[in-house]
Amino acid sequence: MIGMIKDAVKDAMIPVQKSVSDIEITLRTMTEHMASHDKKFDTVFNKMETIQANQRKNETETARCLKELAKLREDLVGQEDRSRRNNVRLGNLPPGVEGDDPLGYIQKMLPKWIPALSGRSPIEIDRAHRIYSTRSSKAPRVMIFRLLRYTDRQAILDGARKSRPTLQDGTPLWFSPDYSITTSQRRQAYNEVRAMLRKKGINTFLIYPAILKVNHNGQRWSFNTPDEAKETLTTLLEETSEDPVTADSQ
Repeated sequence: MIGMIKDAVKDAMIPVQKSVSDIEITLRTMTEHMASHDKKFDTVFNKMETIQANQRKNETETARCLKELAKLREDLVGQEDRSRRNNVRLGNLPPGVEGDDPLGYIQKMLPKWIPALSGRSPIEIDRAHRIYSTRSSKAPRVMIFRLLRYTDRQAILDGARKSRPTLQDGTPLWFSPDYSITTSQRRQAYNEVRAMLRKKGINTFLIYPAILKVNHNGQRWSFNTPDEAKETLTTLLEETSEDPVTADSQ
């Protein structure tokens, strides 16, 4: 009787054992797959870390290159400005008045336009020419002339600022330093804030390359950007009443 029971139990356990065996096989297979996936994940993770490290390295290198490029650009701008150090720009001069000898014309007329120059030794000019313009030929093109001596260039700019030269018909002439396009644009960016300050009778001037200096009621300010100047001087502009122009127009 006991033997029959054992045989029955044994027969009943066969499918159970088979199921357990199948489960074990399935678990082993799943374990192997998980191990494979873990290995692949580790590989992908390591690759991601390598990529991120390379990206950080590239970003650092790019930032360094951009910094060096900016410095090179500044150096080039500085070199160009230095090459124009003895130049003066003359605006509002009617076209053709200089004839075929712009150098001789400028040399002859400077003491007439700027009386302060009449007592100086003859101002020596290396060359003079009109700059190219896409505008109509009826509109005056700027004249640029190069002086042999920097001191003459300064005397012209200082004298023009004080005497405000004009032609015989009253047309105002303007004289200004000759800078590179980059420096000129930086300086021109202050035009709006300088005009507002000028209307308030507040003295302003620019120093090279493009730093705005403001003097008012014993106070002095220095600004590296137009936005910085506007932000700081807004209250001053609102509180100061309009007075005659005293700003330096250079």
